[in-house]
Amino acid sequence: MNKITLFLFVPILMVAGDLKDTLLKAKREHKPIMVYVKAEKCQYCAKMKKTTLSDSKVKENIKDFLFVITDKNSDDAKKYLPSTRYTPTVYFISSKFKVVNTVKGYLGKEDFNLWIDDSKMKLGMNSSTHVTSTVSTTKSDVWMYDVESAKDYARQTGKQLMVYVDKEASKWARKMRKETFVEEKVENALSEFVWVKVQKGSPEAKRYGLNPKYAPSVYFMRADGTSLATAEGYFGPKDFLKWIAYAKSKI
Repeated sequence: MNKITLFLFVPILMVAGDLKDTLLKAKREHKPIMVYVKAEKCQYCAKMKKTTLSDSKVKENIKDFLFVITDKNSDDAKKYLPSTRYTPTVYFISSKFKVVNTVKGYLGKEDFNLWIDDSKMKLGMNSSTHVTSTVSTTKSDVWMYDVESAKDYARQTGKQLMVYVDKEASKWARKMRKETFVEEKVENALSEFVWVKVQKGSPEAKRYGLNPKYAPSVYFMRADGTSLATAEGYFGPKDFLKWIAYAKSKI
């Protein structure tokens, strides 16, 4: 994932609030930052804070980060962070104000520890020993990784769900990620959908009965989880646009 430069190179007098203090401290002490972005009516923000962020292993894993919580609609978040579409969102940021990872949606402690370790690796820090794999961060500014928090966001915004069942080892899954989903016409057609990505055979996929014969596969759903359409297998942009149009016709 390409690093994102924050709009933080401003005179100190222009900066205010807890986020400001943390950013200035990070620069002064050469420490990375973990920013947790929440929203008032986001039930999964509260759940992630209560369960995941309070877990002892997660706390141990983030001890070398400066940690700050900010509201999505706060002036500081709007001024100094990338545009935040979903909540909860976690930004891992270097002391030089580079976003190295962006995590969208609620994650349990095991999955979140993977993201922490991946961020540490990108920052040149020592990773924890209890996590042995890294995560895929492809287009993390668009994708969510938790179905339930995506449903919650879809209900808040009047959108539908598009759940993409991925498989890292599949060349066709990689081709669909790198060619189909980045096509401008596809992105525009999917603007009414919340994008969710899960791995085939993962606990998250199994929890919601997402067990297609082929990966990649795409499930189009309403915000309540009821089905609109299921497109199994690889589809190029032209054919996938037909599936999007079909799913929309069922709304």
